[in-house]
Order: sequence, then structure tokens, then C-alpha cells
Amino acid sequence: MYDKDVDATPARVTIDRLSPDDVQQRQVIISIGDDWRAQLMYGESASHEIAPGSYVLKAHNTLVRRKIQFDAKPGEHVKFRVANLASRWALPFLTVMGVAPLNLTLERAPSEPTDQRSTS
Repeated sequence: MYDKDVDATPARVTIDRLSPDDVQQRQVIISIGDDWRAQLMYGESASHEIAPGSYVLKAHNTLVRRKIQFDAKPGEHVKFRVANLASRWALPFLTVMGVAPLNLTLERAPSEPTDQRSTS
């Protein structure tokens, strides 16, 4: 955990849903604590400024839930990728039932500092 009094520079978290493997169906609802929620359809991303510290990012597609714990350092841009993927049973379910079970993936992407000060 980071001492918020030492460096109050905010961090930023961004979650994108841009994977070419995504089935492009069903929304994904993401949240960090009780403070922030967003809904992502395929091709969308959402960003939120947060204080440095420890957090849990939660995601669900109303069928499957995932969560991941992360730390955000002052000035860091924390990135995640989320995707709805078809299981191997998706086509038979879709053919018979008209709906298909989807798997949800949530993974951290490489981060970068948000502070773009010149070093010259």
C-alpha cells in the first residue's frame, strides 16, 4: 500500500475490450469498489482516475465473474484487457438454445507512467 500523503499524484486505470478473439456479444460490467462502474461493449474502453493504492477490479458479463487485485503507483497508468470468449460448446448451444455460454477473460496489460514531464 502507498502512503497517499507522500505523493498525491493520481494514477489512472483503463480497461479496454478490443481483443480480436472477443465474440462481440453481451456487455461487460466493470467496477472498482463502490466508487466507479462502467459498461463496455465490444470496441469500447473506459478510464478512471484513482488515488495511488491497492484495489480490486471486478468484471462480469452477467454469466461469469472475474476479479483481479492490483496496486496503482503515483502517476502510473494501469491497463487491463477484458473479453467475452466463446467456449467450445458455444456453437451447439447457439444452434439448439439460441444463446451461448461465454467465458470472460480479464488480464493486466503493460502499464506506463501518466506523468509526461520532460527529462531534458
